[in-house]
Amino acid sequence: METKELCPVCGEGHVTSHVELVESEYKGQKAMLPSHYQVCDSCHSDFAGAQEGKLNKRGIMAFRRSVDGLLTGAEIRALREKYKLTQGQAAKLFGGGPVAFSKYENDDVAQSEAMDTLLRLVLRSEAAFWELVDQKGMAAELPFKRQRSTGNVFRKTETNVIYIHRAAEDIQAVHMAQSHRYAAYSVETSSAQKTWKQ
Repeated sequence: METKELCPVCGEGHVTSHVELVESEYKGQKAMLPSHYQVCDSCHSDFAGAQEGKLNKRGIMAFRRSVDGLLTGAEIRALREKYKLTQGQAAKLFGGGPVAFSKYENDDVAQSEAMDTLLRLVLRSEAAFWELVDQKGMAAELPFKRQRSTGNVFRKTETNVIYIHRAAEDIQAVHMAQSHRYAAYSVETSSAQKTWKQ
């Protein structure tokens, strides 16, 4: 049997949860958002407790992120799961603090524009993800290894070799010059070797 909470206003009645849609506006954009609240069956007071307040805040935050063109909490969670990262690993890789991704994914806070740009880059490019992993020295922590995929380019920093994958072609190893700026490099193919200058 479900036990209802006592009303914090009158202390006699019991409260039930309710949800209704209310109009919200942000930067000229309007939307109907769910508003969570409780109603007492005795004094008929209606109010939002801590849990209702959290749900309402998350709804507003999700709407504002959408208007601002930022990734939603669900999209950030999908990105993290795509690369099989825990929330802690994602925070270490991208920054933002130890509980940042929990807050992003639950729509408790919005990520900065800089963070959003970085996440979108990694969402579009697996090569960018692995480059960031290399920079942070996190390859050993990840549950899966770098995959070879058609059309991607990535660099193994320890061997200074860039691998280029193209459809219906052999993998080409591009040996980079040892200079910091990579002023010159060569492309090895099965038939000939060509050299370019940047």
